[in-house]
Amino acid sequence: MLTTAEIEQCSLDTALIGKRIKKARKEKRQTQEYLAGLCDCTPTHICNIENGKIGISLELLFKISVILEKSMDYFVMDNPNANPEVKINTEIAPKLTQCDPQMLDMVVSFLDRLISYRDNLSRKLTETNNT
Repeated sequence: MLTTAEIEQCSLDTALIGKRIKKARKEKRQTQEYLAGLCDCTPTHICNIENGKIGISLELLFKISVILEKSMDYFVMDNPNANPEVKINTEIAPKLTQCDPQMLDMVVSFLDRLISYRDNLSRKLTETNNT
């Protein structure tokens, strides 16, 4: 069971979430006013979220993720308190969405080879250290 201190440390980085919302909004060339209108809130509320002055509700984050065509993970992952097994690389994922099927096959093939190389190297290092 978690202690009170551990639970208190489980907070989201509102500044990081806000920066990512702002970045995604600007990529879509949307104003705070436009986004606020779609989300049924005020531009000031969007501004305060983007500047990390206030937190964001789950419902509003969901609306924004749909409007800006980003996963909710995009906004909240890579947080120091996020589950490391679920973290995504926010630089790679958006680039993968720009790939056609042939490019994705090449990426998968490259990653398979890279992982195999790493595993072989690790195995050789282990064997060397054991002798």
